[in-house]
Amino acid sequence: MNQPVLGVDVGGTRAKFVVLDGEGQVIQTGEVASDPGSAARTLAAVAGALDPSLWPDREPDASSAAGLAGVGLACAGVVDPDRGWLGRSPNLPGWEDSDLFAAVGRVFGNVDRAVANDVNSALYGEARRGAGRGCRDLVMIALGTGVGGGVILNERLIIGAHCGAGEIGHMVLDPEGPVCTCGNPGCLESYAGSVGLLKAARKAARDGAAPGVRALAEEKGPDLTTRDLALLAEAGDQGAVALFAAAGQRLGQAVGNLVNILDPERVIIGGGVARAGDLILEPCRRTAKDIILAVEAKKTPIVPAELGTGAAALGAALLVASRENAP
Repeated sequence: MNQPVLGVDVGGTRAKFVVLDGEGQVIQTGEVASDPGSAARTLAAVAGALDPSLWPDREPDASSAAGLAGVGLACAGVVDPDRGWLGRSPNLPGWEDSDLFAAVGRVFGNVDRAVANDVNSALYGEARRGAGRGCRDLVMIALGTGVGGGVILNERLIIGAHCGAGEIGHMVLDPEGPVCTCGNPGCLESYAGSVGLLKAARKAARDGAAPGVRALAEEKGPDLTTRDLALLAEAGDQGAVALFAAAGQRLGQAVGNLVNILDPERVIIGGGVARAGDLILEPCRRTAKDIILAVEAKKTPIVPAELGTGAAALGAALLVASRENAP
C-alpha cells in the first residue's frame, strides 16, 4: 500500500471515517452527517471533509480523489462484498438495493473498493488491530440498539451463501420469550440490545420489583439509557444489577452455543451496552462456561472490544488495503 486509503462507516445519522497512510498509520479521522436517502450525498460530504492534501490535483468541482488508492465502505444491512451490493438496510432506506461500488466510483473515481456489513467490518478491525490480534478464529457480538455479529474462521470473514452469516442477534434463545423487532420470539437482541434491556427495565419498574430502577425511569422518562442503568448498578442498586445479570445470562447462552458450533479462539463483545463491563460480561462468562462442552473450550476468552466506535471505519480501510495488496 503506497497511497492512503479511506474507510467509512455509515449509520443512519452519522458517517465516521478514517484515512490510513501508505504505512497503515491513521492520518485523519472525522465524521459527517449521513443522508439515509442518498449514498451520493453522504459520500460527497465525506469527500468534502478530507484533508486537501489527499486531493492534490483537484479543481473545486473535481469528482475523484487523486490522492487515495482505495475506499472501504461499511453499512448496516445485508451486504454482498463480492458484488458490492447493499440489500436490505432499515437504517439507510434510500440506499437499499443499490450498487455501492458504483456509488463510491461516482464520488471518488477509479479507486480500489471494498464494502462490508458494519459489524463484519468492525470485527475485521478488531482482528487486525484490536481485541482479536493474533487470532485466526473469532466471533464478535455487538450489543447496540439491536445486536449484530460477525465470524472470522481461518482469518477469513464468513459471509454465507446469502450474505446473511453472523446474524447472532437473531439466534432464538426462548421460543416463549419477548417478541424481537424482527418478529420472532426470544431472540438474543430482545434481551441484550439496548431496546430490549430498556423494555425489561421499564417492566421491572412497573412491577414494583426494582424501586431504584423505577425512580430512575420516572426521572429520565423517554431519555433513559442503558448507561444510566449501568451507573445505577455500579452504585449498588440490586434491581439494576439484576437487569444486567439477566441480559448477561442470555448473552452467555448465545456465546456458549457459538463456541460449541464454531470453536473460536476468542469471543469479542462490543457495542454500547457492553460498556457496562463486568456487569454483563461476568454473568455471560459463567453461563457460557456451563454450556460449552469441550473442556479446553471452556477457557475461551470472552473479552470486551478495544477499538470503540471507530472500529468499523478502521476495518473498512483495512479491508480495502488488503484488497489492494492482494496478489
